[in-house]
Amino acid sequence: MRPVPDAPLPEWQPPTYSVDGNGKVRGAQPGSPNNWGRWGELDQKGTANLLTAERVARAAGLARTGKRFSLALPVGGGQPNAGTRPDVLHLFSRTTGDFLLGDGGVHGVQTSDDIVVLPLQATTQLDGHGHFGYADSLYNGFWAGLVTAGSGARRLGVHHQADGLVGRGVLLDVARAADIDPFESSISAGMLETTLAAHGVAVEAGDILLIRTGFLGTWLDNPDLRVRRRQSGLALDTIDWLAEKDVAMVAADNRTVEAIPGPPGRPLLPWHRAALRDLGLLVGELFDLDDLASDCADDGVYEFLFVASPLPVVNAVGSPLNPIAIK
Repeated sequence: MRPVPDAPLPEWQPPTYSVDGNGKVRGAQPGSPNNWGRWGELDQKGTANLLTAERVARAAGLARTGKRFSLALPVGGGQPNAGTRPDVLHLFSRTTGDFLLGDGGVHGVQTSDDIVVLPLQATTQLDGHGHFGYADSLYNGFWAGLVTAGSGARRLGVHHQADGLVGRGVLLDVARAADIDPFESSISAGMLETTLAAHGVAVEAGDILLIRTGFLGTWLDNPDLRVRRRQSGLALDTIDWLAEKDVAMVAADNRTVEAIPGPPGRPLLPWHRAALRDLGLLVGELFDLDDLASDCADDGVYEFLFVASPLPVVNAVGSPLNPIAIK
Protein backbone atom coordinates (compact mmCIF):
# COMPACT_ATOMS: atom_id res chain seq x y z
CA MET A 1 0.00 0.00 0.00
CA ARG A 2 1.17 3.47 -0.74
CA PRO A 3 2.03 5.50 2.36
CA VAL A 4 -0.79 7.52 3.87
CA PRO A 5 0.40 10.76 5.46
CA ASP A 6 -0.78 11.52 8.97
CA ALA A 7 -3.23 14.37 9.27
CA PRO A 8 -1.81 17.47 10.96
CA LEU A 9 -2.86 17.82 14.59
CA PRO A 10 -3.61 21.12 16.30
CA GLU A 11 -2.04 21.81 19.64
CA TRP A 12 -4.38 21.39 22.61
CA GLN A 13 -4.28 22.79 26.09
CA PRO A 14 -6.54 21.46 28.85
CA PRO A 15 -9.09 24.03 30.05
CA THR A 16 -8.31 26.15 33.08
CA TYR A 17 -11.93 26.38 34.24
CA SER A 18 -14.01 23.92 36.24
CA VAL A 19 -17.60 22.70 35.95
CA ASP A 20 -19.96 22.40 38.90
CA GLY A 21 -22.43 19.62 39.67
CA ASN A 22 -25.18 21.37 37.72
CA GLY A 23 -23.10 21.40 34.55
CA LYS A 24 -22.37 25.13 34.79
CA VAL A 25 -18.93 26.53 33.94
CA ARG A 26 -17.64 28.35 37.01
CA GLY A 27 -16.92 31.93 36.09
CA ALA A 28 -18.43 31.73 32.59
CA GLN A 29 -19.30 35.15 31.22
CA PRO A 30 -22.08 35.95 28.76
CA GLY A 31 -21.86 38.57 26.09
CA SER A 32 -23.99 41.69 26.19
CA PRO A 33 -26.97 41.74 25.98
CA ASN A 34 -27.87 38.44 27.62
CA ASN A 35 -30.56 36.59 29.54
CA TRP A 36 -28.34 34.44 31.75
CA GLY A 37 -30.00 33.92 35.13
CA ARG A 38 -33.11 35.90 34.16
CA TRP A 39 -35.40 32.87 34.59
CA GLY A 40 -33.23 31.09 37.13
CA GLU A 41 -29.67 29.80 37.21
CA LEU A 42 -30.75 26.39 35.88
CA ASP A 43 -33.21 27.59 33.22
CA GLN A 44 -33.12 25.57 29.99
CA LYS A 45 -35.97 27.18 28.02
CA GLY A 46 -34.57 30.64 27.27
CA THR A 47 -36.95 33.10 25.66
CA ALA A 48 -39.66 30.44 25.50
CA ASN A 49 -40.34 31.71 29.03
CA LEU A 50 -41.78 34.84 27.40
CA LEU A 51 -44.60 32.79 25.83
CA THR A 52 -46.73 33.09 28.94
CA ALA A 53 -50.28 31.77 29.29
CA GLU A 54 -51.61 35.32 29.24
CA ARG A 55 -49.80 36.13 26.01
CA VAL A 56 -50.93 32.89 24.39
CA ALA A 57 -54.55 33.58 25.33
CA ARG A 58 -54.31 37.10 23.93
CA ALA A 59 -52.70 35.84 20.72
CA ALA A 60 -55.55 33.37 20.23
CA GLY A 61 -57.79 36.38 19.56
CA LEU A 62 -55.80 37.11 16.40
CA ALA A 63 -57.35 34.08 14.68
CA ARG A 64 -60.22 36.08 13.15
CA THR A 65 -60.84 34.52 9.72
CA GLY A 66 -59.59 30.97 10.25
CA LYS A 67 -57.15 31.21 7.33
CA ARG A 68 -54.17 28.93 7.96
CA PHE A 69 -50.73 28.97 6.40
CA SER A 70 -48.21 26.18 6.83
CA LEU A 71 -44.74 27.73 6.82
CA ALA A 72 -42.98 24.36 6.43
CA LEU A 73 -41.09 23.02 3.46
CA PRO A 74 -42.25 19.64 2.11
CA VAL A 75 -39.96 16.84 3.25
CA GLY A 76 -38.69 14.15 0.87
CA GLY A 77 -40.55 12.98 -2.21
CA GLY A 78 -37.88 14.36 -4.49
CA GLN A 79 -38.32 17.95 -3.26
CA PRO A 80 -35.20 20.12 -3.55
CA ASN A 81 -33.18 20.31 -0.35
CA ALA A 82 -32.69 23.99 0.48
CA GLY A 83 -30.73 23.27 3.64
CA THR A 84 -27.18 22.15 4.27
CA ARG A 85 -27.84 18.70 5.80
CA PRO A 86 -28.31 15.40 3.95
CA ASP A 87 -31.63 14.55 2.30
CA VAL A 88 -34.36 12.68 4.12
CA LEU A 89 -34.37 8.89 3.72
CA HIS A 90 -37.97 7.65 3.50
CA LEU A 91 -38.48 3.87 3.63
CA PHE A 92 -41.44 1.50 3.89
CA SER A 93 -41.42 -1.58 6.08
CA ARG A 94 -44.83 -2.84 4.89
CA THR A 95 -47.41 -1.65 2.33
CA THR A 96 -50.91 -2.51 1.19
CA GLY A 97 -49.31 -3.19 -2.19
CA ASP A 98 -47.40 -6.09 -0.62
CA PHE A 99 -50.74 -7.60 0.43
CA LEU A 100 -52.24 -7.19 -3.05
CA LEU A 101 -49.19 -8.89 -4.56
CA GLY A 102 -49.61 -11.93 -2.35
CA ASP A 103 -47.23 -11.02 0.46
CA GLY A 104 -49.64 -10.47 3.34
CA GLY A 105 -47.06 -11.04 6.05
CA VAL A 106 -47.68 -12.85 9.32
CA HIS A 107 -51.04 -11.23 10.08
CA GLY A 108 -52.39 -10.95 6.54
CA VAL A 109 -53.92 -7.48 6.89
CA GLN A 110 -53.84 -4.56 4.47
CA THR A 111 -51.59 -2.07 6.21
CA SER A 112 -48.72 0.28 5.44
CA ASP A 113 -45.92 1.49 7.70
CA ASP A 114 -42.98 3.74 6.91
CA ILE A 115 -39.74 4.98 8.41
CA VAL A 116 -38.01 8.33 8.08
CA VAL A 117 -34.32 8.97 8.66
CA LEU A 118 -34.08 12.75 8.86
CA PRO A 119 -31.38 15.12 10.14
CA LEU A 120 -33.34 17.15 12.67
CA GLN A 121 -32.16 20.44 11.15
CA ALA A 122 -32.46 19.48 7.48
CA THR A 123 -35.71 21.32 6.79
CA THR A 124 -37.96 23.93 8.41
CA GLN A 125 -36.71 23.71 11.97
CA LEU A 126 -35.97 25.10 15.41
CA ASP A 127 -32.42 25.49 16.68
CA GLY A 128 -32.16 24.09 20.18
CA HIS A 129 -30.09 25.90 22.79
CA GLY A 130 -27.59 23.06 22.78
CA HIS A 131 -26.84 23.77 19.12
CA PHE A 132 -24.40 26.65 19.46
CA GLY A 133 -21.88 27.89 21.99
CA TYR A 134 -18.58 29.67 22.33
CA ALA A 135 -15.86 30.00 24.96
CA ASP A 136 -16.80 26.40 25.93
CA SER A 137 -20.20 27.45 27.25
CA LEU A 138 -23.80 27.38 26.10
CA TYR A 139 -26.87 29.40 27.07
CA ASN A 140 -27.09 30.27 30.78
CA GLY A 141 -23.50 29.15 31.40
CA PHE A 142 -23.96 25.44 30.82
CA TRP A 143 -20.79 23.65 29.72
CA ALA A 144 -20.47 22.91 26.01
CA GLY A 145 -19.02 19.53 27.00
CA LEU A 146 -22.50 18.42 28.10
CA VAL A 147 -23.38 17.78 24.45
CA THR A 148 -21.77 14.52 23.35
CA ALA A 149 -22.21 12.09 20.49
CA GLY A 150 -22.91 9.37 23.03
CA SER A 151 -25.73 11.03 24.97
CA GLY A 152 -26.70 14.17 23.10
CA ALA A 153 -27.50 17.41 24.93
CA ARG A 154 -27.58 16.38 28.59
CA ARG A 155 -28.74 19.91 29.28
CA LEU A 156 -30.64 22.32 26.99
CA GLY A 157 -32.19 19.52 24.92
CA VAL A 158 -34.96 20.56 22.54
CA HIS A 159 -37.44 18.40 24.48
CA HIS A 160 -37.66 21.32 26.93
CA GLN A 161 -39.66 23.13 24.23
CA ALA A 162 -42.19 20.31 23.78
CA ASP A 163 -45.13 22.23 25.26
CA GLY A 164 -45.20 24.23 22.04
CA LEU A 165 -44.25 27.60 20.59
CA VAL A 166 -47.48 29.57 20.62
CA GLY A 167 -47.96 33.32 20.60
CA ARG A 168 -48.44 36.47 18.59
CA GLY A 169 -46.69 36.18 15.26
CA VAL A 170 -45.61 39.23 13.28
CA LEU A 171 -44.37 39.10 9.70
CA LEU A 172 -41.68 41.57 8.66
CA ASP A 173 -41.66 41.30 4.89
CA VAL A 174 -38.34 43.07 4.35
CA ALA A 175 -38.05 41.60 0.86
CA ARG A 176 -41.20 43.43 -0.23
CA ALA A 177 -40.83 46.59 1.87
CA ALA A 178 -37.17 47.27 1.04
CA ASP A 179 -36.84 45.40 -2.30
CA ILE A 180 -33.58 43.78 -1.17
CA ASP A 181 -31.34 41.39 -3.04
CA PRO A 182 -32.14 37.95 -1.54
CA PHE A 183 -28.49 36.90 -1.69
CA GLU A 184 -26.50 40.02 -0.91
CA SER A 185 -28.31 42.12 1.72
CA SER A 186 -27.58 42.59 5.41
CA ILE A 187 -30.78 43.53 7.22
CA SER A 188 -30.10 46.07 9.95
CA ALA A 189 -32.21 47.00 12.97
CA GLY A 190 -33.09 50.23 11.18
CA MET A 191 -34.46 48.24 8.23
CA LEU A 192 -36.62 46.22 10.60
CA GLU A 193 -38.03 49.42 12.07
CA THR A 194 -38.73 50.81 8.59
CA THR A 195 -40.50 47.59 7.63
CA LEU A 196 -42.67 47.68 10.75
CA ALA A 197 -43.67 51.24 9.92
CA ALA A 198 -44.52 50.27 6.35
CA HIS A 199 -46.70 47.44 7.63
CA GLY A 200 -48.38 49.58 10.29
CA VAL A 201 -47.59 47.09 13.04
CA ALA A 202 -45.57 47.24 16.26
CA VAL A 203 -43.50 44.63 18.09
CA GLU A 204 -44.59 43.64 21.58
CA ALA A 205 -42.72 41.74 24.29
CA GLY A 206 -42.99 37.99 23.77
CA ASP A 207 -43.68 38.23 20.03
CA ILE A 208 -42.59 35.71 17.42
CA LEU A 209 -41.02 37.58 14.48
CA LEU A 210 -40.92 36.07 11.01
CA ILE A 211 -38.41 37.77 8.70
CA ARG A 212 -38.90 37.38 4.96
CA THR A 213 -35.70 38.00 3.00
CA GLY A 214 -36.90 36.49 -0.29
CA PHE A 215 -34.05 33.95 -0.22
CA LEU A 216 -36.03 30.71 -0.05
CA GLY A 217 -38.56 31.52 -2.74
CA THR A 218 -35.85 32.76 -5.08
CA TRP A 219 -33.72 29.67 -4.42
CA LEU A 220 -36.61 27.28 -5.05
CA ASP A 221 -37.87 29.04 -8.18
CA ASN A 222 -34.46 29.47 -9.86
CA PRO A 223 -32.42 26.23 -9.95
CA ASP A 224 -29.59 28.02 -11.76
CA LEU A 225 -29.07 30.23 -8.68
CA ARG A 226 -28.74 27.37 -6.20
CA VAL A 227 -24.96 27.29 -6.52
CA ARG A 228 -24.74 30.66 -4.77
CA ARG A 229 -23.50 30.47 -1.20
CA ARG A 230 -24.35 33.97 0.00
CA GLN A 231 -27.71 34.75 1.57
CA SER A 232 -29.45 37.82 2.87
CA GLY A 233 -30.26 37.87 6.57
CA LEU A 234 -30.07 39.76 9.82
CA ALA A 235 -27.11 41.97 10.67
CA LEU A 236 -25.38 41.72 14.03
CA ASP A 237 -26.88 45.00 15.26
CA THR A 238 -30.30 43.33 15.37
CA ILE A 239 -29.25 41.45 18.52
CA ASP A 240 -29.50 44.59 20.67
CA TRP A 241 -32.80 45.47 18.96
CA LEU A 242 -34.30 42.03 19.60
CA ALA A 243 -33.18 42.12 23.23
CA GLU A 244 -34.66 45.58 23.72
CA LYS A 245 -37.97 44.45 22.19
CA ASP A 246 -37.93 41.29 24.37
CA VAL A 247 -38.76 39.07 21.41
CA ALA A 248 -39.43 35.38 22.15
CA MET A 249 -38.53 33.91 18.75
CA VAL A 250 -37.08 34.93 15.40
CA ALA A 251 -37.41 32.85 12.24
CA ALA A 252 -36.52 33.58 8.64
CA ASP A 253 -36.83 32.18 5.14
CA ASN A 254 -33.13 31.41 4.84
CA ARG A 255 -30.68 28.86 6.21
CA THR A 256 -29.23 30.71 9.18
CA VAL A 257 -31.46 33.76 9.87
CA GLU A 258 -28.29 35.88 9.83
CA ALA A 259 -26.62 37.18 6.68
CA ILE A 260 -23.90 35.04 5.09
CA PRO A 261 -21.12 36.06 5.03
CA GLY A 262 -21.15 37.98 8.30
CA PRO A 263 -19.24 41.12 9.28
CA PRO A 264 -15.58 41.15 8.20
CA GLY A 265 -13.15 40.24 10.95
CA ARG A 266 -15.76 38.43 13.03
CA PRO A 267 -15.84 34.69 13.81
CA LEU A 268 -18.21 32.55 11.76
CA LEU A 269 -21.92 32.99 12.56
CA PRO A 270 -21.58 35.75 15.16
CA TRP A 271 -25.35 36.37 15.24
CA HIS A 272 -25.93 32.73 16.22
CA ARG A 273 -23.42 33.05 19.04
CA ALA A 274 -25.18 36.06 20.47
CA ALA A 275 -28.74 34.83 19.86
CA LEU A 276 -28.51 31.24 21.07
CA ARG A 277 -25.70 31.39 23.62
CA ASP A 278 -26.23 34.84 25.17
CA LEU A 279 -29.94 35.59 24.75
CA GLY A 280 -31.26 32.03 24.80
CA LEU A 281 -33.37 33.15 21.85
CA LEU A 282 -35.65 30.74 19.99
CA VAL A 283 -34.36 30.61 16.39
CA GLY A 284 -36.19 29.12 13.39
CA GLU A 285 -34.74 28.52 9.95
CA LEU A 286 -35.99 27.67 6.45
CA PHE A 287 -39.51 29.01 7.03
CA ASP A 288 -41.51 29.27 3.79
CA LEU A 289 -43.13 32.69 4.15
CA ASP A 290 -44.17 33.53 0.58
CA ASP A 291 -47.87 32.59 0.73
CA LEU A 292 -48.31 34.25 4.11
CA ALA A 293 -46.56 37.38 2.82
CA SER A 294 -48.86 37.59 -0.19
CA ASP A 295 -51.92 37.35 2.01
CA CYS A 296 -50.58 39.98 4.43
CA ALA A 297 -49.91 42.34 1.52
CA ASP A 298 -53.48 41.81 0.28
CA ASP A 299 -55.31 42.44 3.55
CA GLY A 300 -52.75 44.67 5.31
CA VAL A 301 -52.77 42.45 8.43
CA TYR A 302 -49.28 41.41 9.51
CA GLU A 303 -50.12 39.88 12.91
CA PHE A 304 -51.58 36.42 13.56
CA LEU A 305 -51.67 33.47 15.91
CA PHE A 306 -48.49 31.43 15.53
CA VAL A 307 -48.37 27.74 16.53
CA ALA A 308 -45.49 25.27 16.20
CA SER A 309 -44.67 22.02 18.01
CA PRO A 310 -41.07 20.82 18.26
CA LEU A 311 -40.67 17.06 18.38
CA PRO A 312 -39.90 15.95 21.96
CA VAL A 313 -36.68 14.19 20.94
CA VAL A 314 -34.86 13.85 24.23
CA ASN A 315 -31.45 15.58 24.30
CA ALA A 316 -31.70 16.73 20.68
CA VAL A 317 -30.18 20.06 19.58
CA GLY A 318 -32.86 20.86 17.00
CA SER A 319 -36.25 19.78 15.74
CA PRO A 320 -38.21 19.84 12.48
CA LEU A 321 -41.29 22.08 12.63
CA ASN A 322 -44.54 22.53 10.80
CA PRO A 323 -45.25 26.13 11.87
CA ILE A 324 -48.79 27.37 11.31
CA ALA A 325 -49.87 31.01 11.01
CA ILE A 326 -53.59 31.49 11.68
CA LYS A 327 -55.24 34.79 10.70
